[in-house]
Amino acid sequence: MPITIADVMHRFADHYIKQYPLGTDQPKLIHDIKACRTQQLGSHVTACTNCGDIKVHYNSCGNRSCPQCQGFKKEKWILERSHDLLPIKYFHVVFTLPSELRAICRRNPRLCFDWLFRCTWQTIDLLSEDPKHQISARMGMIAVLHTWTQKLVYHPHVHCIIPAGGLSENESWKMSKNRGYYLFPESVMAKIFRGKFMEQLVKAYKSGELNLEGSLAYLQNKNSFRKLRNKLYKTNWVVSCRKPFDNPEYVLEYLGRYTHRIAISNYRIKALDKQSVTFSYLDRKANKTRLLTLTGDHFLQRFLQHVLPRGYCKIRHYGILSTRVKTTLLKKVFVSFGMEQGIRPKYKVRDVLIITTGIDPLLCTACKQGMLVTIAERPRPRGSPSKLPLAC
Repeated sequence: MPITIADVMHRFADHYIKQYPLGTDQPKLIHDIKACRTQQLGSHVTACTNCGDIKVHYNSCGNRSCPQCQGFKKEKWILERSHDLLPIKYFHVVFTLPSELRAICRRNPRLCFDWLFRCTWQTIDLLSEDPKHQISARMGMIAVLHTWTQKLVYHPHVHCIIPAGGLSENESWKMSKNRGYYLFPESVMAKIFRGKFMEQLVKAYKSGELNLEGSLAYLQNKNSFRKLRNKLYKTNWVVSCRKPFDNPEYVLEYLGRYTHRIAISNYRIKALDKQSVTFSYLDRKANKTRLLTLTGDHFLQRFLQHVLPRGYCKIRHYGILSTRVKTTLLKKVFVSFGMEQGIRPKYKVRDVLIITTGIDPLLCTACKQGMLVTIAERPRPRGSPSKLPLAC
């Protein structure tokens, strides 16, 4: 049988909890992954209306960091966004924070992630208004937060999908440079992004808003912080802009890989023994898949550091694609292309599975004729799922 994250949790989590302190949201993730699709989370029983075949279905945990619970959410998200697709090119742009800021991000995740999103959009929005870049139109952006590399190293960055152009003042679509094949210079985006993020960082430091405890206590000294600030201003921040997608339908499928992806999926775990976990990763420099073996505790430490603060929104929409205005503005964009925006349906679980897999989940798998109906249900337990200690 394939090895899963749940198997790793069952083998190493109890020892890890006794040895290391846990963050606020990490105990819940450990419990959810271990209990996902087991009787711990309740179940429901179905019977076929034709042959009477009875089956028991265990509930999923629904945790956004659980590898078993992301497939449906991803497909539903893609279907819902497909009604906003425009017949134009789209760019994939990645904004990355330098390694010197990772420790500060760990201590101040909400603050730093908010700045990361905000400064990314401010950079795109500012350049869209600059006459030098020949757009001068209201643009849009979908941004997705990631905090990991293929080796599970902490590495905060956002993946952005940006339409090649924007809505002009006369409510017509204006294409970006070179017939939509060029957005903005990477070096210019990086410098503006750096300046805006550093402005937020310095302002928070002066107001005492930053948490600088533990290993960051040395930054409470103004001279130490000034040295870090100067170093960050001299560092070349990384912003990469990839070739635009010519096929709009491929954009959502491509972005769907990032929206509901977690730090590591089950298929990448190749071996598990009493002491260690072996998983695959892509070596981008050599463009080869390699294997990495870590001790069980080290693997869990790397995996659990990517748990986002509870309730934090990691997918955000901006400009003409923002939730507040896209109903009005996208209609104008579609009109400028001589198109009509279709009605946005509401997709249920059954609808998504039928569309994406061609399989009706309510059709009996035994006789292929009857429909499954629920005849009994054991509800999911309420209250705190477990009482895992926050620290040893």
